[in-house]
Amino acid sequence: MPGAAPEPPVLPVAEIEIEAGAGGTPRLVILVPSLELSQLTGGPNTALHLGARVAARGVPVRFVATHGGVEALDGALAGHVSRLVGGADRALPISYESVLGPGRPLRLARGDVLVATWWPTAYLAAAAIEQTGAADFIYLIQDFEPGFYPWSTNYALAEATYSMPMRAIFNDRLVEAHFVAGGIGRFRDAAASATSITFEPAVDATLFRPRPRTGPRRLLFYARPSKPRNLYPLGLQALRSAAAGGTFQGWDLQSIGERIGRQALGDDAVLEPTPWLDVQGYAELLGTSDVLLSLMLSPHPSYPPLEMAASGGIVITNTFGVKTAAALATVSPRIRAVEPEVGALAAALRAAVAGPREEAPGQTGVPHSWDRALEPVVDWILSGLGRSD
Repeated sequence: MPGAAPEPPVLPVAEIEIEAGAGGTPRLVILVPSLELSQLTGGPNTALHLGARVAARGVPVRFVATHGGVEALDGALAGHVSRLVGGADRALPISYESVLGPGRPLRLARGDVLVATWWPTAYLAAAAIEQTGAADFIYLIQDFEPGFYPWSTNYALAEATYSMPMRAIFNDRLVEAHFVAGGIGRFRDAAASATSITFEPAVDATLFRPRPRTGPRRLLFYARPSKPRNLYPLGLQALRSAAAGGTFQGWDLQSIGERIGRQALGDDAVLEPTPWLDVQGYAELLGTSDVLLSLMLSPHPSYPPLEMAASGGIVITNTFGVKTAAALATVSPRIRAVEPEVGALAAALRAAVAGPREEAPGQTGVPHSWDRALEPVVDWILSGLGRSD
């Protein structure tokens, strides 16, 4: 019987053209997988947050999609980015383009600064700086991305990007700690950390806040079967184990994230799927819910636990390396992290459900606005461009 087909590499294929002349004002060229609104989840939106704030300081910014297109709806993408920076009504010096497909080269001036945001885009950035003569590119590192794959070609290619000539922007101190503790790539050398910067992800306190909790108590399960690192089968088994003995009697049990269908947990407990919600609806759901089960086998805490803690609920999540229970408790005492195994998760769920309903304030140690979270990073980028304004 033949084996499974090999996993294809996902490296971008794009021609690079260098513009003639010395060039004018340096531009920040941010390479993202796609600029289609349906693909703009937490990680890509963080890149948009950052680029828009650099543009608001007067630096021209180009967002370039390497693996997808640009949102076709007229003005929809610009409106989305404007909302990320608080609905600024003045025009920002931002352009959007795609290099996917023939006849769409990546055009660069020699002074342009490249920003990679996903490991395949690092390969394009590395090829680009060979032609522009830049010493390095900026790498927005939001997770240990080889972990997205089994040990494979893509794992090796992703890990190799961390040895490329780059300066890192780490999304979360625990992600940086993972790289430093593991001596990954350039971070075998302490000098790499000295040329990089870290920020804590923001949770918008105007959206994610406690709301009146009435009616049956509610537990949410962040279910993403298509993303192995979100541990969907483990979470589902933990819920089924916790359900034994009528633990969830009288509770409203809902899944959020991807549509998974209705799931019987046992002892008459049923996990019902929740339709896709916009960000306002999602924030209202968290603010009126009591417990969230949200797992991710990664050093990053991920966004749902931070958002739920800010909304006043209890979060059950997993530990991973430097992401210890103690480290997450410093982010919020409402985040309860245990080893990623069925018994520990089921016990944590039973303890959370057995407690009284609380009218608790939101509690997180992360910034409450993206302006506050990213201001030091924007200053760091401007300094690298020779700007101090």
